[in-house]
Amino acid sequence: MSLKKKLRKKIQGKRDSLSAQARRQKSMLAAERFFQTPYYKESRTILCYYPFRSEIDTTIIIEKALKDNRRVILPRVEQKSLKLYYVQDLESQLKIGSYGIMEPAQGSKPARLDEIDLALVPGVAFDRGLNRLGYGGGFYDRLLCNLSPEVKKVVLCFEVQVVDKLPTLEHDIEVDIIITESEEIIGPAKK
Repeated sequence: MSLKKKLRKKIQGKRDSLSAQARRQKSMLAAERFFQTPYYKESRTILCYYPFRSEIDTTIIIEKALKDNRRVILPRVEQKSLKLYYVQDLESQLKIGSYGIMEPAQGSKPARLDEIDLALVPGVAFDRGLNRLGYGGGFYDRLLCNLSPEVKKVVLCFEVQVVDKLPTLEHDIEVDIIITESEEIIGPAKK
């Protein structure tokens, strides 16, 4: 088993071991930190993702963003890549899609990469150098490399998902900030 696979399994195990109540409470704390950032306050169009398994609950972010008149974009897996769509109502516009993840249903309004000014990025593990370890499919790696450099890339995760150092490759894309229930990690060049 590769180092990345072992790390994914270990971190997912730690995340899965959090109770549903603890995940909800920690999700709310991280969301409150996120709402106080200039990234959120200055955003107009947010790329988000729907939480899967024991991930941080991003529906908190999506619902508040919609109430705050932000445009919210969610991805849908189509032919081994992510296609983007606007959502306004989580209950009526989503269906179970690829990998069992809730995705925008057919008929949702398509969105373009150049409309995004803030991107929430999922992953399994993150390090203090702002690197991310995804799930291994490469979907977000392909998407992130096509975003404008001005688009801020934000991670919301649980503290148990943050490690000191991840194995990285030259083409890996760093994020701008990692927000957990207890801290914000910003690289020295990004402060």
